[in-house]
Amino acid sequence: MSTQLIQPRHPQRFDIRCNVGDAIVANLAVHIVFFFPRRLEARALTGAFAQVLDSFPLFAGRLAMSHGRMRIRCAGQGVPFTTVSSGRTLRQAIRSASEDSGGWLIDPVNGPAARWVRGPLCKVRLTHLANEAAAIGFSWHHTIGDMQTAMHFMNAWVAAAAGRPVAEPLIVEDRAAYLDEHLPTDGAREPGVRCLGWAELARSGLYLAKDARSQRTLNLYFTDDEIARMPGAYGSRMRLSANDVVCAHMSESLMRADPVVDRRRLAIAVNTRKRCGLDPMLAGNILTTLNLDLRRGEAASAIAERIRHSVDHFSDEHCDMRINQQFFDAAGSWRAARCVSAAFDPVQWNPIITNWSGFGVYRIHFEDTWPYYCTPLMRLPVAGLGALMEGADGHGLVFQMSLPPREFEAMSSPAVREHLHRFRCAGDVLPR
Repeated sequence: MSTQLIQPRHPQRFDIRCNVGDAIVANLAVHIVFFFPRRLEARALTGAFAQVLDSFPLFAGRLAMSHGRMRIRCAGQGVPFTTVSSGRTLRQAIRSASEDSGGWLIDPVNGPAARWVRGPLCKVRLTHLANEAAAIGFSWHHTIGDMQTAMHFMNAWVAAAAGRPVAEPLIVEDRAAYLDEHLPTDGAREPGVRCLGWAELARSGLYLAKDARSQRTLNLYFTDDEIARMPGAYGSRMRLSANDVVCAHMSESLMRADPVVDRRRLAIAVNTRKRCGLDPMLAGNILTTLNLDLRRGEAASAIAERIRHSVDHFSDEHCDMRINQQFFDAAGSWRAARCVSAAFDPVQWNPIITNWSGFGVYRIHFEDTWPYYCTPLMRLPVAGLGALMEGADGHGLVFQMSLPPREFEAMSSPAVREHLHRFRCAGDVLPR
């Protein structure tokens, strides 16, 4: 195993003032693994990586606190890049990741440590597998940005490795001020964030220390044909996206699986760039959540239609980024440190789903080699956090969610699994 600190070739020195969205995810890191069916050369990858850091200096930065506010300090501190070898085959490595035990494939960023200026914001691990295969584990602190930001970086890395020009991101030094200037004037009338009370904070701390490690990751795969049958079976006259129907399908099943809970709040992450006409190259957490109440017994068709209606009217009715920032700025540094999404409940977890499909993960290629499989590795301290992503070779959708043991067992029961896959037919193509 070897680790080197990759630094920008031309370091820049400036600070990025974080916004309220960054503060909400300040303890979270995201891990994603790309599996390739051939060996990749470490020297070529690290050279291109250093070139890309010139355009994306925030990945080589560190967090800092200034006047009670969090900032990303960009001064070329570097990204640890580790190269290791493993005797496991490509299929064995993918199986390991799917079984929620693939931690050996990543060098994980420590979210809480990075928040308090004790570690890097990005780490990379290249694993040479048996049979000339390879895996790239990419881990980044969520304050750097969302999935779109990470994918802009990955695409730039691909371009640099191929000797092509790198697309420049839009990096603003004051994210809050930029959004206030460019977001539409309409939007939500109430903030989608709140401050935890001291009792809630204590309960959350106890959960993180005692119970978070017992959480399990639910993994489900829905075929393209399975998803295509859902809107017709629901009888909806609305145009429903794959994200609408799968989120609704899972929400209905989550409510059916737990007879104790009659209501939960579903939070769906929305990319505000797309919905509010912002620059698609804007780096940062340019997203917020669309919140809908779930009720026991509500049909998936009704949930899907409510999701679609809310998404279609997101800009003028539901975008809460401006009012959230106002709430955050007025809270003061002590209360702002306890700021969370309104969907977060330390007593009763709520599903919070982000859609990672459509970002082009299967177009990330090095040395003319495209990924065979790509997956997030769920290492999340909060129950109910989930993600949707394309399956192997870009077919179907994989749904992952971090759940407490009791809910994990309920969702894994044969009866619930049969209900979840009631739209699957014998001829559907399943992953190999």
